[in-house]
Amino acid sequence: MASCLSLRPRCALAALVPALLAACGGGEPASLTEELTLPPTASALAAAPSPVRTLRTVPSASASPSTGLTVRARGSLFDGVGPVMVVRINQQVIGTVEVTNTTTWADFRFSAPALVAGDKVDVVFTNDMAAGGVDRNLFIASVGDDATVVLPSTVGAVIDRGTGNAAFDGKDLLSGHPTLANNGALRLTWPARSKLSAAALVRRQAAARLLLQASFGPTPAALDALSATTDAAWIAAQIAMPVTNDHVDAVQARYDLGADYRPGGTRYDPYVVGNTFWRTTPFALDQLRKRTAFALHHIFMVSQQDTNLWYHSRAYAHYLDLLNRHAFGNFRTLLEEMALSPAMGIYLSHLRNRKEDLSINRQPDENFARELMQLFTIGLQELNPDGSLKLDSARQPIETYRNADVMAMAKVFTGYTWGFPDGQMTSDKFGWLEPDYSAAGDQRIDLQRMKPLADQHSVVEKRLFVGKPWAVTLPAGSTAQADVKAALDTLFQHPNVGPFIGRQLIQQLVTSQPSAAYVGRVTAVFNNNGRGVRGDLGSVVRAILLDPEARRAPAVTSPSGKLREPLLGLVHWMRTFNAVSVNGQYHMGWQVNPVGQTPYRAPSVFGYYRPGYVPPVASFATRQATAPEFQILDENTVAGWTNLASAMGGGGLGWIGHAPELPGNYSALHGLLVSGGVGALLDEINLLLLGGHMSAELRQHLTDAVVSVADGSARGHADRVRLAVFLTLASPEFRIQR
Repeated sequence: MASCLSLRPRCALAALVPALLAACGGGEPASLTEELTLPPTASALAAAPSPVRTLRTVPSASASPSTGLTVRARGSLFDGVGPVMVVRINQQVIGTVEVTNTTTWADFRFSAPALVAGDKVDVVFTNDMAAGGVDRNLFIASVGDDATVVLPSTVGAVIDRGTGNAAFDGKDLLSGHPTLANNGALRLTWPARSKLSAAALVRRQAAARLLLQASFGPTPAALDALSATTDAAWIAAQIAMPVTNDHVDAVQARYDLGADYRPGGTRYDPYVVGNTFWRTTPFALDQLRKRTAFALHHIFMVSQQDTNLWYHSRAYAHYLDLLNRHAFGNFRTLLEEMALSPAMGIYLSHLRNRKEDLSINRQPDENFARELMQLFTIGLQELNPDGSLKLDSARQPIETYRNADVMAMAKVFTGYTWGFPDGQMTSDKFGWLEPDYSAAGDQRIDLQRMKPLADQHSVVEKRLFVGKPWAVTLPAGSTAQADVKAALDTLFQHPNVGPFIGRQLIQQLVTSQPSAAYVGRVTAVFNNNGRGVRGDLGSVVRAILLDPEARRAPAVTSPSGKLREPLLGLVHWMRTFNAVSVNGQYHMGWQVNPVGQTPYRAPSVFGYYRPGYVPPVASFATRQATAPEFQILDENTVAGWTNLASAMGGGGLGWIGHAPELPGNYSALHGLLVSGGVGALLDEINLLLLGGHMSAELRQHLTDAVVSVADGSARGHADRVRLAVFLTLASPEFRIQR
């Protein structure tokens, strides 16, 4: 099925952005359905008159019973008379009606007892007639009770042709089909809704919700594994998994192919690290580590958007693996490894940062020093443990640092350059010596921490945070190593670090606007993991995910939750439906770029969006509610996501010859549809894509869309599944993670 949905950008903004805002606690909900349009050339979904239109014409065979059976049907007339439809349950007639609507489906509702698995439901056509090219027929789209919708082509359905008793004699049978062209009965065996107990279903929904937060999305196997244990045990097992060096291994594998694949070669590709993200992230076993590292990268940003990193893809890969390696380690260790990474040194220009020279009015570069404080550790303003602002006597926020602190911190990080062995780097080479990436000369210097050259390091006294309780003076004559240790120790012990970093991790994993109490509880764990250790990130992540506010599903009207950034939504689809590149290339950038996010290509050190971003609408602004991911949401990225969802729900992403490069595997959903009906299909989509919290409104939209596909063949079932997946992916309920 080709990509089949086109969304007009301005109309999309009017329809979808307010719906997303409303779903995250900001404004009134808007209709998702108004602006979705199918182009005339769409083949597989063209049978649906409108993808999410609810049919309003409901002729009743009874007076609105509280329990009943609904048959969606239409007919063709002969001599002005429509087909007569008789409905039976377990051989008992529950109603008869003439079907006179001919161009659209209508819902006919009959009083009926509650159906259970194994009940026999017959829809009987009794007055067939044809002459002069005019034929009276009965067409059945679906049969459903208040919990289950069954298609005429469901497994086990048959058409028993004949008049009177012959319609039930088990002879002259056809496979189930939407069209009754002769007198006879469509005979259905009612499926079981779910084989799970109520308690097991609740546990499975809770597991799906945790996987939305702690991994890149649920899969049936992951749901089974997590449902069979406790949340705490699953997290402990994830933390205990061994670390892999996916990105460095991938770059090295390219280098090992020969000189052409190394920096400067004709086939050198610095963006192999982006392809590694697509190849490894969705399918890794250590999902929690990968998800945490992804969150940390948003905080400790190094972006390949900087062309200075072009020839240093292995150094960049090493930085990504570094975040993965220390995702559950100690924050102090991560802080030092990050600060001395050559990739960070290139990105924030403290690699080859020279000491001051007043004779030529040269001062050290301040770029890294400023971001180390502003973005990586303590932020701009002093915080209480719950993340709220500390205020001075005039009720104004208190700055965490001044320009003098930036200047002093810049001097701390002078003298550092590539980590060549002692003797290879000298003062006259400090400004230009680069790693040799040739096969013969490659010492893998880019995988080493930066090292200082003593005569390039500033040895003046450095005073940090003068007048603050955490003030420290680094004495004149100190080595670079001693200065860095003292400065990082001071930042690590700063009371802001717990709430500043903890709140951002909560935002990344759980909710955009965590309560002060939630932040306070996470800060307490950062400050002391219960064993006297400060900065234990594994304990922090565990506390974030097991906190009552994370595990308690919010009401649909609650502002709790977060807008899922496009990369997370895309990787979720890849993981859940095992969408693997058939040639290993992952060349679908032309489809992904319009959503406003490309792996490892953030526009600046501030990342793709700011953690303190407040959408400029009254419902957010009046309560200063942060919703970071909304900063990259506009009419173009909304349209881009919906068109991407269309491709994902259709054939897949990318293109090779006449087929998608990354096809989604919907065979399991197809099997559920044909064996258990629409209800079973939507139950599974609900768990896999929405964490078990599909609204009744969305479920009705999806039901209407699925049953409106007229084709009763296997291809029709495939189209129904793809349509349901597409509409779910495009919905605000998928984009808003709760």
